[in-house]
Amino acid sequence: MKQIKKMTKEELLMSSVDLISKTYIELGQHNIEEDTIMIMAQSLADDLGKTYKNFYFKDAQNAFNLGVRSPINSDFIHFNVPTYMKWLRKHKELIWDARARVDKGEDPLQVPYYRPEPKLLT
Repeated sequence: MKQIKKMTKEELLMSSVDLISKTYIELGQHNIEEDTIMIMAQSLADDLGKTYKNFYFKDAQNAFNLGVRSPINSDFIHFNVPTYMKWLRKHKELIWDARARVDKGEDPLQVPYYRPEPKLLT
């Protein structure tokens, strides 16, 4: 698992292309032009690199997975930047809530969405 801030720009862009493509397919939007996928992937890579750089890319994948499948998707009309930003924010809240529960003494293995923070090199 790699933190977004440790990914090269190319790795982040290619991973974003894969995630955007998969999301369109999961939403049943199969006739999307390649230019649209590239523009959305570039936007996602930029947003992840700026706003969610401490996420693991797996966190972004989980956010999209939950966004496509969950009730937070109830007002969903089109897959666009505001939609995926809502999914990422919601997932960040889930991670923070899980960390707070573990900090209060709950068993990390029993807390959904908990993940240990990466160790800092000294």
